[in-house]
Amino acid sequence: MPKIPLLAKRQTCMGQSCVIADLSGSTGRPFTATSPPDGGTTAGDCCIISYNPAVRAQLEAFNPNITTTCPATARRSLHIERQTACLPYTLLYARGTTEPGTLGITVGPALAAQLEVDDPGKWNIVGVPYDASTDGDYCLGLPGGAVLTPLLESTASSCPDTKIIVSGYSQGALVAHNGVASATQEAKDRVNAIVVFGDPFDGAPIKGYNGPVQTYCAAGDEVCDGEFEISAAHLSYAVTDIIPAANYIQTVIQ
Repeated sequence: MPKIPLLAKRQTCMGQSCVIADLSGSTGRPFTATSPPDGGTTAGDCCIISYNPAVRAQLEAFNPNITTTCPATARRSLHIERQTACLPYTLLYARGTTEPGTLGITVGPALAAQLEVDDPGKWNIVGVPYDASTDGDYCLGLPGGAVLTPLLESTASSCPDTKIIVSGYSQGALVAHNGVASATQEAKDRVNAIVVFGDPFDGAPIKGYNGPVQTYCAAGDEVCDGEFEISAAHLSYAVTDIIPAANYIQTVIQ
């Protein structure tokens, strides 16, 4: 398969990527859009509001159905997972939409295998056990982020010496943004790097996190523009970018 070129690294998000990142609350910036982002649904808007109530008034202005449809209070179920063993390195990985298992069948297993080749027996590979349904896409990965946050916090607390990489593909990239943004500052400071593939929030800052974010976005992947249009470019990462990503991770854990 020919190499699909990466987009130039963005220093900030652009267009709809910025709009939906701010809407999620993961950037810490106010949501100031004057029109709704493309592709939203009433159910998705209600879900977003349950995690980020500050945007309710703006979304109600765009969609009056929200006033009578969305519950007034947040409803979320958090799943706290704890490390069973502490190893030198930990990968917290969130799979893409509809992928089975906790690592998925594309980027996750390939990245885990390459990390194990590079440092045999030194990696604790943890798949984020979130519901990777299409409903999560419409909710901007916020439900998965709510699962990642306590997982990150418990990892940081129970394994004080492990070096942590947070990673995700597609919706999993949204999970990575949201999960880190909602974590305690102590947990955020323990993250050595965030490595994401096909990221809809491409280039958006993460609230309270000042570490490196390495983004792999193939030219032609419209998901990286905040548009949930799946193409060959979006499906290319497990083939084209695993070794570069693993090499990058080596530079931040050594």
